[in-house]
Amino acid sequence: MVERLAARFATTPMRLLLAGWALAAVLLLAGLALVLTNASPLVGFVLFIVGVVLTMGVAVNLLRLRAAEHARKTPE
Repeated sequence: MVERLAARFATTPMRLLLAGWALAAVLLLAGLALVLTNASPLVGFVLFIVGVVLTMGVAVNLLRLRAAEHARKTPE
């Protein structure tokens, strides 16, 4: 799935995953800031949870990508 999405955006799967990781970090920090400052705790909580889910999705897809690269290598 990551490979198809990366092809659609004309980039590599690794770059796409790194961009997703950066987006997840921004969501986590924004959510945490909103909760801790009491500006909007509900919106902050939702942003934080979305950031956590995105982080887990990126981690799983990164492991899948690395496993596929490892499987393609031929032993000498």
